[in-house]
Amino acid sequence: MALVKHLEDDLPGAADRAFRDAEAGRSRLFLPEIALGEFVYVALRGRLHVPHPRVVVEEVLDQIRAAGHITLSSLPPAAWDVFLRLEILELHDRMIASDALHRGLPLVTNDPALASAPGLRVVWR
Repeated sequence: MALVKHLEDDLPGAADRAFRDAEAGRSRLFLPEIALGEFVYVALRGRLHVPHPRVVVEEVLDQIRAAGHITLSSLPPAAWDVFLRLEILELHDRMIASDALHRGLPLVTNDPALASAPGLRVVWR
């Protein structure tokens, strides 16, 4: 959701600062591959409400590839230990939270299920 809101220029203050800081080279954003896959899936299923979803997906993928401040991340073996300890029911959310917790990084999200995960720092407002 944060990626979509960023592309729509519709993020609240703290989340917007996280993206601006990364774009300015003051930080780096890690984009879990599962989150990117979820975005592509949602877009291609017509749930983005744009006239040409495939074109939008291709543009987003091009922007991510060109962005020096965004790194695609996958769960390394040690992060699966975190995954096993979490009590988040939804698979994608659990993988995303595991990635952030394993890396010790805050997560840019407005998802209440993630915001309540023990030890996970969330950036949004």
